[in-house]
Amino acid sequence: MSRRRGRDERGVTLVELMLASAIGVVVLMGVFSMYGATRTSFEQSSSQAYLQRQGTLALQAIQRQAQRAATTTYNSCAPASTTSRSLLLTVNDTTPASLPAAEIGDYCYYAGNGANGAAAGALCERFALNTGGVLGPFGPCRDLLAGQGALVRQTGQAGVSLIVQSSPADPLCPRNTTNPAGNLVSGGQAIAAGTHCLALGQVAGSTTGDVAFAISDGLNAMTFTASLMLRN
Repeated sequence: MSRRRGRDERGVTLVELMLASAIGVVVLMGVFSMYGATRTSFEQSSSQAYLQRQGTLALQAIQRQAQRAATTTYNSCAPASTTSRSLLLTVNDTTPASLPAAEIGDYCYYAGNGANGAAAGALCERFALNTGGVLGPFGPCRDLLAGQGALVRQTGQAGVSLIVQSSPADPLCPRNTTNPAGNLVSGGQAIAAGTHCLALGQVAGSTTGDVAFAISDGLNAMTFTASLMLRN
């Protein structure tokens, strides 16, 4: 009887061990593949949500000042070292009344190019305080695309910035519908090569203006457009 038990209790053969190992490898490959696909999908959705959040907040910041502005001027306030179009909104204490003193003054919007303390690709808001009718100097660029809101960037996402225009024109880059004088341009006018994708314009004599920009975080890109209701 003891000899029969010895024959039944055989070990694992080499073939069985190799087969089990192969099955284990296939299972592990499937697990890692599923993990990679899930991570990629998460990063993509996180990227899109972050871009949507930052772009929307930037538009809202400009629209808020446009609604309060007493006067609006295009292409007059960007630093001389930039080739960006600019939007100057002058907010005073009459529209609406009783604004906080710290919010009365000139708001300048333009695309940063790495000079004058503004990072390349920043959507700049510079503010000049008006105290007792005396306009002070413009402060530093506040990048409207940087770190607003509660969303946190995931690994692999760079900071959000305006897309650099290319030649031929990047299809995501918006076109100016007016020339610098405010006259309509048939078919629009592409942003000049070498600058960032920010389009600002107003039809001469109109009470509305346009702002449009294209942004990216290295994973995805989005274009945002809005019509500004101007008071002047």
